[in-house]
Amino acid sequence: MATIHPTSIIEGNVELADDVVVGPFCTLQGTVKIGAGTKIMANCHVFGQTCMGEANVLWPGTVLGGPPQDINFDPDQETPGLVIGDRNIFREGVTVHRGKTEEPTRIADDNYFMTNSHVGHDTIMGNNIQLATGAMLGGHCIVDDRVIIGGGSTIHQFCHIGEGALVSGLSGASLDVPPWFIVTGISICSSLNIIGMRRSGMSPEDIESRRWVYKTLYRQRRSVTGALEVLRSRIDDPVVAQYIKFVESS
Repeated sequence: MATIHPTSIIEGNVELADDVVVGPFCTLQGTVKIGAGTKIMANCHVFGQTCMGEANVLWPGTVLGGPPQDINFDPDQETPGLVIGDRNIFREGVTVHRGKTEEPTRIADDNYFMTNSHVGHDTIMGNNIQLATGAMLGGHCIVDDRVIIGGGSTIHQFCHIGEGALVSGLSGASLDVPPWFIVTGISICSSLNIIGMRRSGMSPEDIESRRWVYKTLYRQRRSVTGALEVLRSRIDDPVVAQYIKFVESS
């Protein structure tokens, strides 16, 4: 049976795995499902509809599944909610808002959310992502695996941040960021995440292909259409094909 501190409030259709720990002054409200090994420390709030996997940790002040920050949104209306995977860590003051359209806000596995970071409604996040202190994601963002978003940085709503990209601290993106590129300033892709690529086990050949793509997109003063024409000259390279698909869907 779950361990629940007597000062916490459990209200609604709440389903807790047997070894879940709920600390003092927490509120679990609505349709909430929390998987095995999850620890909810103190002063945390989880609103339904929220489904959480196993071995997640919520540090004090975490708020999950709250209503979208939309001035026209009725906080009492039913929504698709929030779906969270396994082994995510939410440090103090993290907020994640539930979806408001046809799909829930989704967070996959093994992500780390540092203090006071925020995930907006309808965002979709992959695995092994890090949000540093004060990082903010607007609504409807897509963040792929292994992304790092630095402290105090902001991602505009509807932006797609590709795999392995790095957004430097006090920077931001108002446009899509291709995989493994580094953003400094506002939507300025200034270099490649070489260290991240090497740590991922990427081959030297794939790294060189990404160097060539980066130079084609950002260093040769071409329009997007012109850069795509050059990229298509090497469409047989799977790495280049990945970038063509990313740019075409941006």
